[in-house]
This record gives sequence, C-alpha cells and structure tokens, in this order.
Amino acid sequence: MTEEIDAIMLDAGGTLIDLKPSREEVFAKVLHQHGFNAELEDIARSIARAERVFDDAQAKLDGKHEDIFWNSYDEFVLKRLGFKGDHEKFSKDVSVEFDRVVPDVKNWVAFPDARPLLEDLKKRDFKIGLVSNATDLARKVMDNLDLSKYFDIMILSEEVGLRKPDPKIFLKAADEVGVQPSRAIHIGDRLAIDVLGAKKAGMNAVLIDRTSIYSDVDCLKIRTLDDMRRFL
Repeated sequence: MTEEIDAIMLDAGGTLIDLKPSREEVFAKVLHQHGFNAELEDIARSIARAERVFDDAQAKLDGKHEDIFWNSYDEFVLKRLGFKGDHEKFSKDVSVEFDRVVPDVKNWVAFPDARPLLEDLKKRDFKIGLVSNATDLARKVMDNLDLSKYFDIMILSEEVGLRKPDPKIFLKAADEVGVQPSRAIHIGDRLAIDVLGAKKAGMNAVLIDRTSIYSDVDCLKIRTLDDMRRFL
C-alpha cells in the first residue's frame, strides 16, 4: 500500500490520546458517591459494550443536543452493572464530573504507540493530518503533549463547522494536504464515525480497536498503532 498512499489522517481521542482518569474511573467515582461499588474491569466491559451498541447513534450526534443520547448510554451501562439507584441523577452527576475532568489538558495522555508512529510517518514524508470531532481543546492537548509538531494540518469539527462522519470533513482534510482521497488513509477508533465516514469520502480507512469492541466487524482493523506497519 505504500506506493499508493501519500497522507495519513488520524482521529484524536481513543486513537492517539486517552483520558486519565479513564472513563471507567470517572464512572467508578460517581458510582461510589451513589453508594455503589463496582470493579473497574466490569465498568470497562460495560462501557465497551455500550460503545458497540451505540456506535450508529453516536455518529448522528451534533455536538450540541446530546443529553438524551448520554442518558440512554449511561442507563445501558448502569443496567449491565446492576445499579438500582437513581439513573437520572447518576447521569447528571457523571456529566458534571466529565465536564470537570475533560477540559483540563493535564488529564490527557498519549498512547505509548502514538509518538513512535507519528515519528515514523514524518521521517517517511507522509502528509499527516488530525481529523477530530473536537473543540480547540484537542489542539491544546496536542501542544501540551508535544505532538502538534508532527501534523501538517488539524481539522477540528468546531472550527470548520463539519463533523465526522460527514464525508466533507475528510474531503477538506485531503484537499488541505493536497492529495486525492484515494491516496489517503484515515485511522480512527469508531466504526460509523471514522471508518464508514472516511470510506464515503473515498478514503482508505483503518479501525483501531484497542479493546476488541468491534470483534464482529470485518474491515481493516488494528489493535495498536504499531500494527500500521502491515499497511504502510
């Protein structure tokens, strides 16, 4: 595939960077506040299942009116955990906690395989783009982690008024680095948002499935970014 590819586009959260404390740790903290204790592994499995079940619905979010979606998502997780308390109150409380944690750039870390891949791509003269459904927080996080230097472009949904999986955001990324979509690969951790969106734009797409959420899906798939060496 190397001779046919000129540009690599990457998603941010779940692909290059991860939230610390993790989502399961945030859930565990709020559950404890509600008098319910659960193992982190159980919470992580419940969240992973929710990610698969709500994959299509998540692709339809507009970044603004999302309360109904997240209430349903949280309820799904809580039912799998056996939480019998006030689901609506939990959903409000966990939202407040995420709103506290997520905006702090210090709460984001790079996956161990992120920098090695970016360095390798840069040395091999690939055009590199970040394509994320995000605010300028993503840019600040990349700056804080010293990852911004690897990117030729950053396409953030809030800044361009487009959201994945809309093919237009992928076409914009390809246009800005000066390549045909067919000569670019997009790597992301969501099936409907990243893989199907990129394919609709005529891009190649690779699903990074770090926790085997999409074991039922037949597509180009990797477990870590190190696995991209199979395709490049």
